[in-house]
Amino acid sequence: MQKQVAGTIMVVDEDGARFLVKQVDHHYYFDSFDVMVDHTPLATVLNKLRQIGLDVDQLRLFDSVIAEIDQEKVALFVFNQLTLTPKVESVFAKAGLQFVPASQLHQLLERVRVNTEPMFENLSK
Repeated sequence: MQKQVAGTIMVVDEDGARFLVKQVDHHYYFDSFDVMVDHTPLATVLNKLRQIGLDVDQLRLFDSVIAEIDQEKVALFVFNQLTLTPKVESVFAKAGLQFVPASQLHQLLERVRVNTEPMFENLSK
């Protein structure tokens, strides 16, 4: 079974927080895909963003977690520091992605389960 990775970009401005997601049949999802052979999950996400046409040098890794999304474990990377312009939004739109306010993502966020217990804590017991 191929490992899965997901990525999103969080933009916080005067309108609040928005996340980069895709919409399928009126449901929102984080963009997810198989980890590339001989690449780390992070390298896979950055490569995908480059293929879309984004200059990834402006991004900063905000958070990374192992999440369970729809009963599947996925490495989830959240980036920020993106300067959102109409050109950048157009690049994502061509890839079927859009920035959606967090207030509209309740259904998506409810499907994401994150273990908040530090993984090293289990090793010390």
